[in-house]
Amino acid sequence: MIEELEKLIEFIQKEYIEITNKWENSVYYSKINWKNTLVCNMVENKELLDTIICYRDFINENIIQLLMDFKQFNTDTAKVNIRAKAKNSIEYKIENYIKNHENGEIPINKCFNDLFGIRMICSDEMENKKIIQLITNKYKNLKCIDSSKKDYKATHIYFKKDNFSFQWELQVWNKVDEINNIKSHEKYKQDYVRWEKENKGGNE
Repeated sequence: MIEELEKLIEFIQKEYIEITNKWENSVYYSKINWKNTLVCNMVENKELLDTIICYRDFINENIIQLLMDFKQFNTDTAKVNIRAKAKNSIEYKIENYIKNHENGEIPINKCFNDLFGIRMICSDEMENKKIIQLITNKYKNLKCIDSSKKDYKATHIYFKKDNFSFQWELQVWNKVDEINNIKSHEKYKQDYVRWEKENKGGNE
């Protein structure tokens, strides 16, 4: 499984740089330091949210090709899927961070570290410490954390070119944890669905 993960990581790094460079050469790109800019700044600066939404739309413009590219990593021992964050989910996260996370005084790059996400579900169990060891020894430019909390068990790996670029997130799950992880996501989505009903009715 480690070899499969290595191949996926190396592929993501290549795709990430290609897409990021393409984004930076697009008419929608604005050079913003996402580490020094806070979530609460988005209340008064509409350009920040507009840029995030544009990046999300940009990813969606490339999603068919990305789906085809990542399809090669679906094997008998691993399942890989991808997604771009929904527009309403972005808006909900902003409001949630401002209300419940230090009044939104948190870097945007920390809040939106998963505008594009990849998930690898491993049939053969892979220990978190082995994944962290791999990243520490071989991929020093990547950030790897144990994101396990309560019923949710996963390792998250983050890809970032610099503070002016958006991050991509790779979630590594074990198949034995899949059901509980999905249930954990559903609990989070309950608040999100409630927020949608109170706002725009879930329209994107």
